Amino acid sequence: MQIIQQMKRDLEMSGLKEETCECYLRRANLFVKSLKIPVESVTQTDAREFLRHLRYEKKYCIGTVNAYRSAIKYLFQVTLDKPWTDLKVPRLRGYKPLPSILSKSEVTKFIESIPDKMYRMVLYTMYSSGLRVGEAVALRVRDIDSERMQIYVEKSKSGSSRYALLGEKNLLMLRDYVQEWKRRYRYSFKPDNYLFPSSYKKGTHITKKTIKNIVWEQAKVLNYGKRVTSHSMRHAFATHLLEKGVDIHDIKELLGHTSLQSTNVYLHVASLAKGIKSPLDTEDE
Repeated sequence: MQIIQQMKRDLEMSGLKEETCECYLRRANLFVKSLKIPVESVTQTDAREFLRHLRYEKKYCIGTVNAYRSAIKYLFQVTLDKPWTDLKVPRLRGYKPLPSILSKSEVTKFIESIPDKMYRMVLYTMYSSGLRVGEAVALRVRDIDSERMQIYVEKSKSGSSRYALLGEKNLLMLRDYVQEWKRRYRYSFKPDNYLFPSSYKKGTHITKKTIKNIVWEQAKVLNYGKRVTSHSMRHAFATHLLEKGVDIHDIKELLGHTSLQSTNVYLHVASLAKGIKSPLDTEDE
C-alpha cells in the first residue's frame, strides 16, 4: 500500500527505535486494511470505531489497544497530515498489574535450569546489570569495560546511550564463557564482535525472540506460580537493589528510565518494611 510505504519513509526519519517503527507499521497497516473508504478520507471517528472493535469485540487488552492507537495517531498526524484530538480518541485507562518479582534464589535457580550456557549468560547479565533483553543480546565485546566495571549500552529504549553496572561475578562468568566459546567454536571475540553471536547468520547476534521463548518454555517447566518473562530479570535487579537501600534515583539512571514514574513501580513491590512490626504483632501498651 502506497500510504504504508510513505509511513515507512516517515518513520525512518523519526528517530524511533526500529522495533517501534515495525510495530507502528504493522498496526497501521491492519487499520488501513479494515477501512471501507479510501484512506485519504479517514476520520477520527473511523479510528475510534476501529479501537472499539479491538477492545470490545476482539477483547484485546488495554495495553494492546493503546499501542494500536499510538500507531494510528502517527499515521494521522505525520503521514496523512490530518488533525488529531486526544479527547476524541482517548487512551484507554484501566488496571495496571504490578510485576511479579522473583527472589534472588529463584532467579539463580531459574537461570541455572537452562541448559545452554550462552542463554544463561544473557540472563545473568540482564539480572546483574538491569539490561533489557534487546540491550543484552546486542552487546559487543568492546561494551564490557572491566577497568571501570561498567557496561556500555549503545542505544536504549529511549534512543540514548548509558552505562550499566558490571558485577564482579558477572565479569568472571563472562570471561569463562568467552574462553569456552573460543575453544569450542574458534570464535575470535574481537572488540567489534557480538558477545552473543548467532549460530545461524554470521555477523549477527542472537535475537530477543530466542531468549523470550527460552524463558517462556522454562517458566512452564518450573511453574513458580508467578508470571516469569525475560523482563523479570530486570524487574528483579531493580527491586533487589531497592531492598538493599539503593536510592530510587540511582536505580532510575541504571535502568535508563527517562522518567522517575517508570521506576516508582518498584516502590510498590519491594519489601521495605524491615524492622517494622505489624500492629497485630505488637504488645498492647
